[in-house]
This record gives sequence, C-alpha cells and structure tokens, in this order.
Amino acid sequence: MATSRDPLDTAARLVFVLAVLFAAASVGNIVLPTAYARETASWAAQGIGQDWVDVLVAVPVLLLSALLARRGSRRAALVMGGATVYTVYSLVLYAFAVHFNQLFLVYSAALGVGFYALLNLVISYSGDDPRSWLSPGSLARRAAGAFAVFLGVAFYALWLAEIVPAIAAGQPPKTLAEVGLITNPVQVLDVGIVLPAFVIGGIALLSGRRLGYWLVPVMLTFAVLMDLALIGVDVSMAARNAAGGGQRVVMFAVMAAISLACCRGMLGGSTRED
Repeated sequence: MATSRDPLDTAARLVFVLAVLFAAASVGNIVLPTAYARETASWAAQGIGQDWVDVLVAVPVLLLSALLARRGSRRAALVMGGATVYTVYSLVLYAFAVHFNQLFLVYSAALGVGFYALLNLVISYSGDDPRSWLSPGSLARRAAGAFAVFLGVAFYALWLAEIVPAIAAGQPPKTLAEVGLITNPVQVLDVGIVLPAFVIGGIALLSGRRLGYWLVPVMLTFAVLMDLALIGVDVSMAARNAAGGGQRVVMFAVMAAISLACCRGMLGGSTRED
C-alpha cells in the first residue's frame, strides 16, 4: 500500500473527496428544478443525460480506482487518472457553462479538488516508468497508440469543420444558439487540451516512449467515460425531443467499446504492481 507521504496516496485521498463532491453536484443537478432552469432545452437535456451517467458510472469508477490505487495498484492509478481527467473536464462545464445556481460552491470546490488530485497524479507519474511494469504485446501497444492518434485527429477534423467556416463567415456556429452559450467550452477544452493529449500520447506510445505508456491509458479511460456520457446525452435529448437526440448512440457505443478494448490491452499487460 502507498504511504501517506506518497503523491499517489495523496491523489487517491483527494479522488475520494472528489467523488463525493461530484456525486453531490450530479445528484443536485438531477433533483433540483432550479439547477438548469435558465438553460436552453437542449443544454438542459444534455446536462441531465450526463448527470445520470456520472452518478451511475463515473462516480463508482472514481471510488473503486482510488481504493485499488491506495492498495498499490498502478493499473488502477492509471484508470483513476483518466476518471479524474473526465471529472475535471465535466466540472469545468458546470462551473463556466451553467448559469449561477445553488450548486455553484459545490462545482467550484469539486473543480479545485480535482485539479489538485491531477497535480498529485502528475507528480506521482513523473517518478515512475510504466515500461518497467506494463508489458502489452506489440499489437496491443500499436493498436492503442494508433487509436489514440485517430481519436485526436478525427475530432480535430470534426470541430474544425464547424469552427473554421464560422470564423471565415464572421458568425458564431449555429450550434451555439441551441445551447445558449457565447462560445462552446467543449470545443475549447478539446482543441486546446484534450485532443493534443490523445495525439501526443499516441505518437509517444507508438515510439515506445515512457510518456505514451501512462498518457494513453489515462486518455483511453477518459474516452470510455466520455463516450458513455455522450450516449446518456443523446438518449436524454431524444427523450425530450431535442434536436439531434438519439442519432449518435451507436457511434459512441462503438467508440466506447474500442477505447475499452485498447485500454484493456495496455493494462492487461502488467507484469507486476510494485
């Protein structure tokens, strides 16, 4: 088991707190009628759909991975990292893209805890070389690396196909009107942070570099949770007759399955935990 002075142990403790706060935020969004009262119908439907996935999937993953990481599982620590990245990503949306409501302090506190948990994880990872305890087969390593690069490039193409014409026309993308925002925070996070992590991690893994061995499992875990959240979003939108609802469930399910398979291929090659 990691000692209390170990950054990984500190990160796991913070993730326990994060899970509680994230659960409180998600449940609050679901049960409080005022949480999304000032959002557009589309944005509210998306929020509710993701909240249910967060409660039923993301929070248990946070808790279980943190418990196993405290017991010394490095594989669980990588999963915990991906779940924490997903949670921080979601909390940025709550904090900056949802109108001020009674849960504002919960959003803010959870975001702060998540940030410091990630900081401790980065410190922990920096002192370890996963190549000494992860030994995925060549096919599994190349598949995970290639798929990570594919995800980054594909979603860059998807977002740029919307962003570039809007910039050229001097008009905001049409989707902004549907959600009632001045800019799309998902695009900001993806273009600036998340998609580069997929591409950089994938290339590093394909090259056999240390960075890829810990970054790709983290980002693939993030991808699984995000795809499940997007399924929840699509189902929620369809149930509320919001535009575009229910059209991408199969695509996200396939992406979640491939991401999970690639992640299992990487983590299943662990030779030892210490």
